[in-house]
Amino acid sequence: MTKIKDLRKLFIDRRNRKRLTNVSPTLISSNCAAGMIYHWLGLEFRSPFINLWMTNSDFLTAMENLDDFLATELKEDKSGIREYPVGIGYKGVRIFFLHYRSWEEAASKWKERIPRIDRGNMAVMLTNFKSTGEDANLAAETLERFDRLPFAHKVAFTDKDYARYPWAVRLPGYRPEKGMNVFDTRPLARDRYIDSFDYVAFINSLKDEQS
Repeated sequence: MTKIKDLRKLFIDRRNRKRLTNVSPTLISSNCAAGMIYHWLGLEFRSPFINLWMTNSDFLTAMENLDDFLATELKEDKSGIREYPVGIGYKGVRIFFLHYRSWEEAASKWKERIPRIDRGNMAVMLTNFKSTGEDANLAAETLERFDRLPFAHKVAFTDKDYARYPWAVRLPGYRPEKGMNVFDTRPLARDRYIDSFDYVAFINSLKDEQS
């Protein structure tokens, strides 16, 4: 079964690469989803938001103050709250670098990728939103804050329909309160939850609308 699922995802990735026309997008996401999409599409990381995660509140604060956030040097959080590196940035926002071996590596990669950001070819993605569980009381506020972000291209992945928000995309079967990530494989379906969203068309549109 695992081999079949891997072959199915390989087929999806190959098909998507053939459809892709925008090969230099800046993808900013609140967890590892952006990095996964870059990897599936065979693209260079043109965003510092790679191999990390942030709480929804901190991610929104960063997006609401993006210029200042990117211009402020990250400091290492030495409190030991995680076994992996954690950075503290503008307004106390924390970044959890869960896929880096050391603070030096995480900070170096963050600085290296900031200059690659292209504001004219950029999308912001809320990729770990929860409508239920411990985040339920903050769900409405999170959606309202995301709606107010001044970015032309943004998307939030949800487990429910939110008709009032055109950028809210419900992923069938996705249950984040059960520990699922948008890039996890759907049981039996042999694809990933996020594959139900045409992220290739979304990325292509970023470039198309510049001309």
